[in-house]
This record gives sequence, C-alpha cells and structure tokens, in this order.
Amino acid sequence: MNLSETGVIAEDELLRGPKIKYLLSISGIFVFLCLLLIHYSTSLLSLFPFENGVNIPHYLISYLLVLVLAPFVVMVASYDFISNEMETGSIRYVISKIDRTSFILGKFLALFIVFTFVVSVIAVMGSIYAYFSGNALHIGETVLFWILSSLYLGCFVSIFLFISTLSENNKTSFLMSIVFIIILLFLFLQGYDNYLKYLTPYFYGIENIGIFRGSSHNVEFIKLLKNIFTMILYTTLFLSMSLSAIKRRDL
Repeated sequence: MNLSETGVIAEDELLRGPKIKYLLSISGIFVFLCLLLIHYSTSLLSLFPFENGVNIPHYLISYLLVLVLAPFVVMVASYDFISNEMETGSIRYVISKIDRTSFILGKFLALFIVFTFVVSVIAVMGSIYAYFSGNALHIGETVLFWILSSLYLGCFVSIFLFISTLSENNKTSFLMSIVFIIILLFLFLQGYDNYLKYLTPYFYGIENIGIFRGSSHNVEFIKLLKNIFTMILYTTLFLSMSLSAIKRRDL
C-alpha cells in the first residue's frame, strides 16, 4: 500500500470524480431531512419511550434517522463506485499506474470523508438549532453522535464497496446490494436471542442508543469502546475482503 497513491485516488474522487455532484445532492437531501425531523421532533415524542414528557434531544432524532435511512443512502451512493469502472474498463488504466490496495483504500476514504462530513453538518446544524430554540447544547452527546454515526456509516460503505468490487457491472452490483441489505435486516430482525444479530451493523447501531439515553457524565465507557472497536473491526473485515477480491481478479 502506498499512502500517497491512496490520497491521490481519494482526492481525485472528491475533487474531479464524476459522481461527486451526485453524492453531494444525495447528502444535501439527507441533511435537510434530518433538520426537518429535528424541527418537528416534538410531534414525534409519542413514538419513543421518554419519561416526564421531555423533548427528544436533537442528537437522538438525528441518530435514529441515521440508523434507519443512512444505509440506503450509502447504498445508492456507493454501489457502483468500483463496478462502474469494471463495466467501462477504465479500471485497467488506473491499476496499471497504482497499487490495487491503494485503489480500494482511496475509494473507501473518499466515500468515508463525504459521509463523515454529512454527519458533521447534521451535528453542527442540530446544535445551532437547539441553541436558538432555547435548549441545552449537549456537546458531549453531539460528539458521540458524530463518532458513532461516522463509524456506523463506515460499516456500510465497506459492505457496498466489497459488493461493487465483486460485480462485473452496475446492474449486478445494485441487485446484490439490495439483496445483501435485505439479508442484514432479516438477520437483525431474528431477535436478540439469535447470535446472527452480531453479523449486522444494525445491532451495534441500536446498541448505541442506550449510550445516548444517559448523560455524557454517565456513559458506559466499556460498552462504548466495545461498540467502537467492533464497528472498526467490521469495516476492516469487509475492506480486507475487497482487497482480496480485487487482487484475485484478472483485470
């Protein structure tokens, strides 16, 4: 792996890539939807088991939206990130000049930066909205939202990047991505008594809600560190499979 080459690939995708405007458009819609739900969070109070009739904190509303909708946003944005180059044959030109490991990591880094930036915008805008609405800022919880949401989305970026690496064309990649996300949902919905839940990012994302329910002074640090480590491990596993898959392909 060459870090310089990885940076070049990521920079090229972010600054000159054909999909960057598309990514920004999807991200803008997602941010707007988050802010809209934060604004109307009072009307959603009855859906969640909060005590004493308190308002739902902006960071928790945002996190719930990330849990539910963000995986589909990531899928739409990344399913063809590599399969498109497979389909057009442009990948042969790229990998003739750089290492395949740097190519995959550069692609991942570009997507991860975009979605981390999206989460940052949601966190900042939510805090600003809370401040001007006369609510507490919850700086500690907002930072946790940023960290855990970014890692959660990183899991799905690595998943769909792996699927895109396996696919010969965009149509195959899209269909495989849909099937895979349905399988993940099915495994998670089997219930907490089923060990298959540990195979899905959804489980670890839901686990983090318990961390948000307490104050930043009462965070269960062991549980927090365990969830962070597991999501990093999950992302690393799928990135490793992507690297293995592209190294074995005859391009």
